[in-house]
Amino acid sequence: MIFGHILFGTISLIGVLLLDYGFRDEFNSLNLIQKLAIFFSIFGIFATVAFGLFMVGNLLAGAAVSIVGLVLLVYLIRPTVKEKNSNK
Repeated sequence: MIFGHILFGTISLIGVLLLDYGFRDEFNSLNLIQKLAIFFSIFGIFATVAFGLFMVGNLLAGAAVSIVGLVLLVYLIRPTVKEKNSNK
């Protein structure tokens, strides 16, 4: 049971990382629903992993996963924020 949870969680995490990398250049051209779907997928997976690590008492690993998730989200939305600031 635990092995399945770890296996499928790892597959989900890899999928989210590929989403982040794959849409980094096209993220601005997506509509709001598509952007939110990708954003919440990335946030949800990393939040779940970090929450699990914090619950078992592994604070260092939980903090590391939280930081990696936040960095990936900032990396993904950075062009969107930069574009909005240049339009002002």
